Amino acid sequence: MAYENLLRSVEESAGERERELRSKAQKQAEEIRAKAKKQAEEIQQTAIRESERSALTERNKMLYLAKGEIKEQELKGREKTFRAAFDGAKQQLALLREDPEYPKVFERLATEAVSAMGEVSFIVHVDKRDLELSKKTLAAMGIRCEIHPDLECAGGLVVSSPDGLVTLSNTIESRLERTDESRKLEIYAILSGE
Repeated sequence: MAYENLLRSVEESAGERERELRSKAQKQAEEIRAKAKKQAEEIQQTAIRESERSALTERNKMLYLAKGEIKEQELKGREKTFRAAFDGAKQQLALLREDPEYPKVFERLATEAVSAMGEVSFIVHVDKRDLELSKKTLAAMGIRCEIHPDLECAGGLVVSSPDGLVTLSNTIESRLERTDESRKLEIYAILSGE
């Protein structure tokens, strides 16, 4: 019996040892699963954060590009409106010569141009349609000079030194061009409501 008791004791001891090993293995397996689950969750959260960051970056990029396109379209619209306004002004000014007030306008343009030349002798260049008006206006101002009807313009005149080194243009077109550049920012501000 001692042999049987020894065998039973060894079997019980082996069974207990097996249960302990199984329990320990099961605990280790659960710990590994829990750790793996935790790592998987961390990896998933990291991936989600990176995806959110990437989506936010892409969204901001798209917004920036869209705002740029909107500004570009806005500028094109302003430029188109600006051009239309100046083209309209040019069309109206092309008819200025028919206006009964044109002789007064011509006189003001001539006074500005002549006074800018000072005491230097000069030549006046006009459109042939303004030849008689320029003679009459300059005579009334007490100015004696050569008048050359060699321009094509909507009105006004060009005054130059005899050698052509100094030239002052005071035509309707030149004034409109100067206004175009100097008033562009003001008009853009008005068009944009700023």
